[in-house]
Amino acid sequence: MTYRICPQHGDSIAVPQLVFTNLARADECAVRVALYVLSTGSTDPRDIAHALGLKSVRMAENALRWWAGAGLLEVERGNGLPAAQKELLSPEEIRFSALRDPMVSTLTTEVQMYLGKTLSSRDMQRLVSLYLQEEYAVEVILLCAAHVAGQGKGTLGALDRELRDWRQAGVETGEDAEQYLKLLQLRAQREERAAELLHRSVSDLTLADRRTIRRWYEEMSFDDAMVAEAVLQADGKNEVRYVNGILKSWHGRGLRTVSEVRGSGTLAAPESGSLRVDRSEPSGHDILKRKGGRPLRLKRED
Repeated sequence: MTYRICPQHGDSIAVPQLVFTNLARADECAVRVALYVLSTGSTDPRDIAHALGLKSVRMAENALRWWAGAGLLEVERGNGLPAAQKELLSPEEIRFSALRDPMVSTLTTEVQMYLGKTLSSRDMQRLVSLYLQEEYAVEVILLCAAHVAGQGKGTLGALDRELRDWRQAGVETGEDAEQYLKLLQLRAQREERAAELLHRSVSDLTLADRRTIRRWYEEMSFDDAMVAEAVLQADGKNEVRYVNGILKSWHGRGLRTVSEVRGSGTLAAPESGSLRVDRSEPSGHDILKRKGGRPLRLKRED
């Protein structure tokens, strides 16, 4: 089945080449927001979220911020402070909010329990502001608090940073948070497996190493068997960077399984580096076992 573009009757809009250039990098939400902005000229995140049926206004704000970084939009100065720089709620405002919204009391009680300490007045202000001003869902904050506490980071600053990382990853609801926690657990298991194959400790892996390992599984779609094969071919070079070069080469050539790698003639024989990879066994010709009387011809040097 083939298709063609229907005739246009004045209902088309101009789309900058910049949008097409960034299609491979932009997610679905960002593309939808870009088309809506180009069509209507509106950059109000609330209007965008309502018109496109997004889960939250924050998703529209993140998409607008992404396109501003890509060069499609300009940031207008003087329109107020960003969320991270807003003035925190005062203790009186927090007490009043707790009377109106019972989730405030639940939030402060549960977070202190997860972090294992009583929050200071300043930290309490920051925590409630995350909920009321920056619109983080209570269930997301609680799941994140349990996560950072499990990593031994029992501070509100660690919770704040982790929440922002989650939002950048698209986490907006409790369901999103649960799925993201499963992904984080899977990444940790993969890092442990890769470190074991490389005969290294997980604690020795740098942040760059962890991101590289993540790409092996999530971007290149390799499994443990392919990583193990790459480590085998690395021949003792237990560096993530070296193994990454092997895996990138296979990915570029479209090799996805160990059998494809071995069948492609790229597997070097571990016993001898001089064996040809296009032969299953040596040819049998040994220059050191020449017949007697046969002249030895030396290559002329220019």
